Amino acid sequence: MGLKFSNFGKAIVSSAPGGTAGLSFTVEAGKGILFPVLGAGDYFYGIFKDVSGNREIVKVEARSADSLTIAAGGRGLDGTTPRTWAAGDYFVAGVTNAALQESLSNVNLIALGALATSADTLPYFTGTGTASLSGLSSFARTLLDDSDAAAARTTLGIPAAIAALIPQGTVMSFFQAAAPTGWTQVTTHNNKAVRIVSGAGGGSGGSVEFTTAFAPQAVTGWNSATTLTSAQIPSHTHNFSIYPTSGGGLVPSAGTAAGAAIPHTTSGGSGGGGSHNHIFTGTAINLTVQYIDMIIASKD
Repeated sequence: MGLKFSNFGKAIVSSAPGGTAGLSFTVEAGKGILFPVLGAGDYFYGIFKDVSGNREIVKVEARSADSLTIAAGGRGLDGTTPRTWAAGDYFVAGVTNAALQESLSNVNLIALGALATSADTLPYFTGTGTASLSGLSSFARTLLDDSDAAAARTTLGIPAAIAALIPQGTVMSFFQAAAPTGWTQVTTHNNKAVRIVSGAGGGSGGSVEFTTAFAPQAVTGWNSATTLTSAQIPSHTHNFSIYPTSGGGLVPSAGTAAGAAIPHTTSGGSGGGGSHNHIFTGTAINLTVQYIDMIIASKD
């Protein structure tokens, strides 16, 4: 967008602008193509002239085929005076002082022109109307002249196909809902934990699913049957009475009549010596650890 130029832009005027203020005119049929193609905001400087040597510089802002439109305020520029022109006069898209001064006053061109250039450097803009130089190695130049990504990969030594970077059959984990393009989800393993090993990987084992193992677990049960030893039970005795008899058997203490009980006598130990159990309960252990769902996929 801006100032435009063209080569060999010269044609005879078919219909001249009206008087000294007119802005529209046409050139001979088929000759409009010799003048610049103008987009929005584009313009070029042109010169009216006649056989007497009279000239007027104007600023043209639009062209449609052989019809041209002069910009408002674009008559009598660059030291010339608006004149009345007629069919048969000439219109030329020549290089004018106004065009040159405008081009040379461009702040970006001035910034580039002020750089002290040197070998293996590249100019670049650091802001509006300011520029600097950056190093440009011979290797960087071999990359800049590549026409497309494939050529750039060749220069950099990268395999032409990205698939070659990841061998087919490679299995990786992904934190996403589905396998990416070019991969197939592996469904052999499901609801399992990940174990890190120091030896060969790729194995699996265990029998309890992840969510089953890591669920609230009740603490309850029985202990094994236990037989108490004499040392483990409290020391105790049992009181009983002995009645002496005539003949053999126990001999009563002195002064004790036959048939009278002998007090303060204890028995030997009693009991069956069998085992017994104890039931136990406790607070449930909550093993519902937080987790994220991953998938594994194989490279196609």
